[in-house]
Formats: sequence, C-alpha cells, structure tokens
Amino acid sequence: MATGTTAMASSIITPANASNLSNFIPCPHTFVATKVRQNRTHYGSFTDNRQQTVVPRVCRLRRNDNTMGIYALVDPIDTSMIASDVCVNMLVEQLSQVSFDDDSYKKKISDGMQQIFYETENRLLQMVFDRAEEKAISGSSGDGTTEKCLPSLDEAQSGAFLFAATVTQSKVYIAYVGTIRMFLISNNNGDLQVSNNRPQYYHTGSLHTIHNEDESLRLKKLNVNLAQVQNEGLDNNHSKYTRCIGKLTEKLLSSAAAANDVNEARCNALVCEPRFEKFNICPQDYALVMMTDKLYQMYLKTGISEDKIPSNFVDLLGKVLDSVNPAQRILNELQEQYQRKIDSTDDESHFQEMGLLIHFFYHAKTSNQSSPFSVTRNATSILVEGEIAIDEVKNSIMKNNEIQEKREKNRTLSRSHGHIREKQTHNKTVEPFVRFNDYELLLNEKEELREADNFITDLLYSQSASGMDEKLTEYLKLHSSLKL
Repeated sequence: MATGTTAMASSIITPANASNLSNFIPCPHTFVATKVRQNRTHYGSFTDNRQQTVVPRVCRLRRNDNTMGIYALVDPIDTSMIASDVCVNMLVEQLSQVSFDDDSYKKKISDGMQQIFYETENRLLQMVFDRAEEKAISGSSGDGTTEKCLPSLDEAQSGAFLFAATVTQSKVYIAYVGTIRMFLISNNNGDLQVSNNRPQYYHTGSLHTIHNEDESLRLKKLNVNLAQVQNEGLDNNHSKYTRCIGKLTEKLLSSAAAANDVNEARCNALVCEPRFEKFNICPQDYALVMMTDKLYQMYLKTGISEDKIPSNFVDLLGKVLDSVNPAQRILNELQEQYQRKIDSTDDESHFQEMGLLIHFFYHAKTSNQSSPFSVTRNATSILVEGEIAIDEVKNSIMKNNEIQEKREKNRTLSRSHGHIREKQTHNKTVEPFVRFNDYELLLNEKEELREADNFITDLLYSQSASGMDEKLTEYLKLHSSLKL
C-alpha cells in the first residue's frame, strides 16, 4: 500500500449520497464519555478571549437492521479540531454507502476502512489549497510562496489519531493510526477478562510511536536518523508519534526547506497508512473498549501499573454495569482516583481532553438469558460532547458537494479560457525544495527532458486538468523513453 502524501494524489473523492444515512441510529449497546478542554486562541501576541472547544470525536452509529455498526474514537492533535471533524464525518459518510445485498460487502468494508485514511487526508489537502488560494487572492498571506503560507493555515496544521471498528454480525474490522488504545473483554464462564488469546491493541507494540520496534524499523529503512527522532520527534512539537491523519505542514514541508533538499527531509516518515485487521466474533466476546492516550496516561498516574490496567478496568466495569452510562462512570472514577493521587502543584492540563468508548457485543442466542453482566440498553437521545450525529454528516456531505461543484465550474471555465501566463520575477532569495543547479544541469544534458519540461510548462498555463491529461498521454505515446 502506498504511504505518505503520494497516496493522497491517488485518491479521488466523488460526491456522496446522504440518503443511506437514514438507516443509521445511535447504537443502544454502546456507551461513550468525553472530557472537554476549553482553549483560548492565540494570534501572535494577541489572545482571543473566546474559548475554543477541544474534545475527542466519537461515533456509535448502527444500521436499523443490525447488519453493521460503526464505532470510532478520534483524538485531536494539539488544539485544532479541523482534522478530527473531517475524519469522523468522512468515516460515516463512506461506510454508510456499503450495501449488504450480497457478499461483496466484506471486501467493500475492508477496502473502505483502509482507504478512508487516505481520502480524509486528501480532503484536508484540498481544504489547504482552497484556503491558500483564498489568502493569495485576498492578499493576506504576506509571503506568496506556498511553503511560507502553509504554517499559518489551520487546515495544514491540524492533525488527528483515529481508531475505527466496523462490526457486522460475524466479524470485526479495525483500522487505526496513532496512539488510541483498544482491547477486547471476554466473558469466560462468568469471568470477565482481557485475554491475550483475543486481538488486543493497547501494548506499545501496537501503537504508532518511535518506541514501537516495527515503526523504528520502518523509519530506519527510510534512512531516518532514529537517535535524532528519539530526541526531537517527527514534528515541530517534538512528538514521538509516527502515523497520523493530517499534520500536512510536517508531511509536506518538515525539514525540507531547511535541508534545501527533499532527499534530506524527514517528511516522508510521518504517514497516514493505517494498520488494518479483521477477526471473527466469538461467543465469549463481551465488550470492545477504546480509550485515548491521555486517558491511558492518566490511568498510569493513578498508580496502576501498565500490566494491571486491563484487569483493573474490568473490575471497574463490573461495578458500574447497572449505571445509565458505564463509560461516564468509569471516566469519573478514574479522574477521582487521579485527583486523590496527585499533588496540588501537579499540572493537570495534560489530561483535559479525553475519550472512552465501550461497545457491548450483542449475541442474539443469549440476549434473553439472565446474567450478572447484563447491560441496560443505552436509550438516551442526548449526545455527549464530541459525538457525531447524522445531521452533522448530512451537512458535511452537502457542503463538500457544493465545494466540488464549484471546483468543477472553475475547471470548465479554465478549459474554455485557459490560464493567463504571467512573467515571474523574484526580487529575493527563494528557498527551494531541491537543488535547482543540479536540476538545470540535468535538463541541459538531456535534450528530450528539456523539451518535455518546456512542453509541460506550456500546458500548465494553457490547459485545464483534463486537457493536460489528454495532451500528456499523447506526448508520452510519442516519447515512450520518458515513461518510468
């Protein structure tokens, strides 16, 4: 599978139909809880007194006929919610299109669960280009170069971790990037436990961080300086995660401008390629739990060792099964334990935004049998902060379709009138992504390459995107030696 920003270009997002969303309702067997951070926005030396809400996004939507449920936790990176909002909306938007008319739904879910990461990043990239164009037209971008404009765009700075699970009547499909934990709780003859015999994704080896041996090996193959990444991280905040959705500033620029050579840049190390797996649902499967990294880290701060967290969580769950919202009760209990443990001088800001999702598997054969682990259906119509609603997804689809139509009109105008070629002048030093003297030397030595360069430059100013494709196809037929 492709990695990095190259995958974004290969994904084409087509307008979606919102009619299928009417088949979905909040899952009555799933409980979610979130904690919100109110963050003041800063603009240089100016502080905006308005509060910006930062909260994990959660999804617990299920089809009316119980053929499929979509469960997800999205953890925003830093303070921007743009990537998280796009992420959760597109997840529901794309998976809601899956039809269960025949067995092809299995492949559609598998493909969709993986492709959604690239398509989300592609949409974010489109949003970045749109915003950069708006700034260029309004003249508010200051420096006209794209590499200078990117860091000032929220769309380019925003990032998120996603853990998604699609549950059918017989299988669970999971895909994720980042540091969100997930584990399965089994009911073995009345004994609730997190068994290593079932898929578990909460160990360090499951997370996309520099501390994961598989991730370190991947970075090493990319000639990344592991010692440097251990100290500095892969982004401007010295973070140790290695995969995420968004963070396009780091992915597109990273150290490229400073290194003056794209081959020396570390931007290709931070990718959105997900880990994907699927497994059968067993009769013993009791609950699927997702929690954000901040909740997990707060758990550790309560004094519970990492190897004891699963069993401790199971104990907590057993005590709150009769509550209206077991997830909220557990989140509250962990916060209280943390408050009792910490010193009054400790900084609590790191644990401000957190999320927890608990999905209880529904087994039709045993649903009518009494059990000490029976859970009351979640009948509340009130959504928790950060929970995705069907109306939000519908509005997101309508908005994106309008944007796509606007782009298509612009392409049609471009196809009719072409682009105006301007004479480019530079009165200051340009920071290149490659060494242009080497590039010019290569063109001078290869006449066919020089002709191709001139031909493509002319196309950029005279043809639309579709027109360019037709002309380039014809050109490559005549100059087959240029093909890779």
